[in-house]
Amino acid sequence: MSVRPKDRPGVFRQSSRWVRHIRHVYGREAVKMVLGRMLRWQAMDDPIDGWSIVLGTPWALRHLLEVNLRFVSRCDLSGLEELFVVFDRTRQAGAEEFCDRVRERFPGLPLTFLFYPPAPGRLIEKVNISTFYNSMNTVTALARCRTRWAILHDFDLYPLVPEYFVEVVRAMRERDLRFSGLELTLFDGLCEEDNLIGTWCLGMDVAWLRRTWRPIDCFHKTARVRGRLINLDPYSYIQSRTPERALAGTVDGSSCCHVKNLCSTYLRFRSSKPFSVAWRLHYLWYLESLSGMDGRLAEVERHMHEATGPILAVDDLPVDFSGTDPTCADVLRDELTRMEGSLFGSMRPEVDSYLRSFRVFLERFGSAREQAA
Repeated sequence: MSVRPKDRPGVFRQSSRWVRHIRHVYGREAVKMVLGRMLRWQAMDDPIDGWSIVLGTPWALRHLLEVNLRFVSRCDLSGLEELFVVFDRTRQAGAEEFCDRVRERFPGLPLTFLFYPPAPGRLIEKVNISTFYNSMNTVTALARCRTRWAILHDFDLYPLVPEYFVEVVRAMRERDLRFSGLELTLFDGLCEEDNLIGTWCLGMDVAWLRRTWRPIDCFHKTARVRGRLINLDPYSYIQSRTPERALAGTVDGSSCCHVKNLCSTYLRFRSSKPFSVAWRLHYLWYLESLSGMDGRLAEVERHMHEATGPILAVDDLPVDFSGTDPTCADVLRDELTRMEGSLFGSMRPEVDSYLRSFRVFLERFGSAREQAA
């Protein structure tokens, strides 16, 4: 399938049904081919000093943005030139007011808010696949980046140590790396010997990237890694062709809390769709309490006390916890203990009460079928 330049505007006047059709018939490579004709960036001839952060943000979860920024703001940000917040949508109504409030809340952060360009943004919204959102978030910011070094930072990841970012930047500078980061990715059959760094904390040489690769090359891709066909995350294909990559080594997974499946769990919960990691909702409700929703923990705790079965209805949205092992409450306690310690020095009484109530609720109505992940 090919799309001539003069035909491009017509692509976006087609219905969502047409987009779903090419996605199913021709696959994601067809969508990437169309996107590749639209996405461009210029070489960075004269990068400025410092480094940047790229934070992709689901518009539907924007009420939790301040929680992430609260943890980021407590880090050593020496040399941080710009923090890009990229929303996974074209520009939305009410965006200016929201962004202004966040700027007022964090006056010390060099925030730049970005939305998708109209044409590729509309296409990605219709395709509606998480990996496309993830890829588009990052290339949108990297096209605007003015520093040689940048770090991709996940929306559901919360740094716990001051040196979290600067150690990744230091590794790239001192060891002349193209990529560095926190942990290796072991997704879809990858192993430690493949030495591919997870995108949830991925530092990169942006000047080299924009000089050497196209934006579309940064997207997810199916390719061979040491002879095996792998569905690769964004940037993993480029990493596999770039020997100058290594973990920072001085920070690792213990340096943060990473709430995997948070975004997908929330979106499926709000749309009343089934999901497999129900206990992540208690993590979500904790984060909402940090975002300024006073009384949120007490509200959820009341629902747990009043429950007569495994169905817990918060915001009038019922969730079945009958398959959730009580040990999930222990995993949640471990994670929140670390976050509470980082923010407040120790766990607050209301959080301890919330966690104890969750454990009791699961002991009454849960089971051993859903293990903590």
